[in-house]
Amino acid sequence: MTGGFIVRGDHLPILTALAAGQSTGLDAPRAMIWGLDLSTAPNRDAVHKRLRQESKDIAAITATHPSLVHLFIVYSHGAALHEGACLSSAAQAAARLHTEFERSRGRFVEVVFIDATGWEDDEALCDRIVQTVATPAGIAGDVALGWHDITDTTIHRAAMARYC
Repeated sequence: MTGGFIVRGDHLPILTALAAGQSTGLDAPRAMIWGLDLSTAPNRDAVHKRLRQESKDIAAITATHPSLVHLFIVYSHGAALHEGACLSSAAQAAARLHTEFERSRGRFVEVVFIDATGWEDDEALCDRIVQTVATPAGIAGDVALGWHDITDTTIHRAAMARYC
């Protein structure tokens, strides 16, 4: 697997394949994959609050990587909530981050939240993200997707389906 991306944030088992293939740090990364473990949040309101706070922290950290054009926040929440239960909160956080990047950087940065709750196929996620990183930014914009959205299609196609 080629570089071009870095993996940061919380350790999630679903990100193992991506972490193994990340850039060495010699090149400026085009993409960042941020793991976010929300399993300690007891309900949707707590997840929403954590997503807001973590988004602020992620924005500050990504400022040190001006070459980023893709940001993926892969999150997993507790079993008390079903997969996709927090997509609306994630979509709001994606929109805020996307707007912040356009304002602060003066250019387009795709922001994609992926709810990986219950997903165990780290190779499939790796393939989807690497495929997206290899394409120009601008298609996904800001979007929140469940893992079911991208099992049979690309992230960009799933994002376009959300907009239509």
